[in-house]
Amino acid sequence: MLLLVARIIRTEQLSYIFLTWNLFLAFIPYLLIKNFKMEQNKLVQVLIIGTTILFLPNAPYIITDLFHLRERIAAPIWLDLILILSFAFLGMVFFVLSVNQLLSISNLLFRSRLITSGIKLFIMGSSSYGIYLGRYLRFNSWDVVFNPFHLAKQMLTSVFNENCYKETFAVTITFTIFLYLVFEIVASLKGATNTQQNGLS
Repeated sequence: MLLLVARIIRTEQLSYIFLTWNLFLAFIPYLLIKNFKMEQNKLVQVLIIGTTILFLPNAPYIITDLFHLRERIAAPIWLDLILILSFAFLGMVFFVLSVNQLLSISNLLFRSRLITSGIKLFIMGSSSYGIYLGRYLRFNSWDVVFNPFHLAKQMLTSVFNENCYKETFAVTITFTIFLYLVFEIVASLKGATNTQQNGLS
């Protein structure tokens, strides 16, 4: 945030102010899932989990804001690169924390590693497809409510139209692999840290 303020002061432009909105959207799923309670009404639980998954693509989506990176007279490109990467990093932090919370809930509900692994893959895949819908088709999470028929039509086109499906699957699969690897690397680092702490205690 300080980098963004510094850039605005330096350039007297609001070119990247949209990053604050994107980061706010990235925070929403984490805020929602942190308020999940096992003793809540089942309908409330379903709404929290469903809305969390619906907004979850907004967290890693910030990575694609690198598309806006280009040489500008007002500011050096390295400043814009660090600025976008810092917001993207925070977005990925919210993503990992949210997914971790979702998987913890899955373990409590199903007590099955196989089901939880399937849910993890579904979350990575649906988030990646959500990134595609947002970046390339310019949809938002709330279009599910306010523009459902157009969204459904474009989703079908993106998957089944011969002029679209290659890009759809390429982007979705690539991001699925990326998100999965990031999550597993963070989980491994967390496990290694815990092991070291236990060894020192």
